Amino acid sequence: MFFGVFVLFVLSAASFSMVFGEMMSSNVGVAGGDVFRYGYVCYFNSSDPHAVPSATFSSINETDYFMINVTGVSGDSVSFGTTLKDLNGLSHVGVCSMNVGTGAASSSGYGGPADASGFFFMARGMGMMGRMFPSSASSPTINDTQSIPYPSGARLTNHYVTSTTVNGMMVNSDFYFDQATGMMVQWRQQYIQASGNVQTNTTQMMKISSSSVWAIPEYSTFLVASAFIVGLPVSLLVVLGAVKFRRLQELKNGLRNY
Repeated sequence: MFFGVFVLFVLSAASFSMVFGEMMSSNVGVAGGDVFRYGYVCYFNSSDPHAVPSATFSSINETDYFMINVTGVSGDSVSFGTTLKDLNGLSHVGVCSMNVGTGAASSSGYGGPADASGFFFMARGMGMMGRMFPSSASSPTINDTQSIPYPSGARLTNHYVTSTTVNGMMVNSDFYFDQATGMMVQWRQQYIQASGNVQTNTTQMMKISSSSVWAIPEYSTFLVASAFIVGLPVSLLVVLGAVKFRRLQELKNGLRNY
């Protein structure tokens, strides 16, 4: 009986050591069951008053949300599902995987915006000038690291910037990753095209709105700014009204004394 218990103890310890060792050696900072939701919007601006965005970009603003659901982790490989839900209720889903060691990614179905789908994850714990995908010699490196405040506390965030020119059009991209998990928290891609005196700027942005790993602010900066813009005129009206009321009272008192 003692021998049987001893064997079970050794097997359990070995199994734990293998799992713990794999977790420690893995570059993955997320786990199965983690869910990340993003807002997805597009902005268009042109010096030509008659210019309009393409149908593809216009449809981005019909998005309710984009979601990444981590379904499993094995070594450096992350398996996850993607869901793009339109405001009309229609959903576009995909089954995807990514190796955060090499940066190799694959998807079946809708795996997200083409230029962002290969950057949903990076290696955890990397800082400024660190390689995003440690096992790849051609891996991009982090440009800078900054601290982002959240309700649950500040989190270090990595920033990667890239700029290219395709057919005379400049394409600027910004990626932000949570350093602890390696999860993408924001992606912004800007297309700048000049033709004569006309310049057109089209930008698409995906920004995290909720996470099962840490708390995301419930109200965006835009909403706070909007509340300030609306509240300021109201406050001015109240102040002006009070001043006017006081002047009327002083005038009435002056007539009575007269």
